[in-house]
Amino acid sequence: MLKRNTIFIGVIIVMIFSFMGCEMLGKNKEHPVSEQDNVLNQAEEIPVIETETKQEQSNEEEENSRLSVTEEDEVMKIKVTSKEYEIIYELNESQAAKDLYAQLPLTLEVKDFSTNEKTFYPPEELDISDAPLANAEKGSLCYYSPWADVVMFYEHFGQGSNLYELGEVISGKEDIEKLSGMIEIMAVE
Repeated sequence: MLKRNTIFIGVIIVMIFSFMGCEMLGKNKEHPVSEQDNVLNQAEEIPVIETETKQEQSNEEEENSRLSVTEEDEVMKIKVTSKEYEIIYELNESQAAKDLYAQLPLTLEVKDFSTNEKTFYPPEELDISDAPLANAEKGSLCYYSPWADVVMFYEHFGQGSNLYELGEVISGKEDIEKLSGMIEIMAVE
């Protein structure tokens, strides 16, 4: 008898779940999505897509703006000063220029060489692997790799083997020739 009651209760439970399942299926059939609802749903999605597109454009403009600021911030400038004079150079993007910049600040002796240049010797050699060959003019900042010296030209020189361009003077061009003794070389921020 106990076994019959258990079977009877089990059948009732299965029937209850079956009716509930049918009722849920019926609800889905009672409210089918009409063609008009589909059109409304599609119309509601279009502004969202446009908004995302505007947001993507805004993000792209922000990124471009950030890149422009970053590029400007990455311009390396150095200042060469003596007791009386100050010369400012803008460095190029070569590894040699970056190596020089990384060694700053420096206090070194500037030396005369020939009739058109002043030189100084940074403590470490510069990597010339991607440095452009120089066509030195008045105001050129160069590196002569065999002697590992930095050259500040105050008159035209032209091209020379193993002479690499580091940058150009942007202020104080007329004072390069007047440098003597100890100079300080530092980054301009």
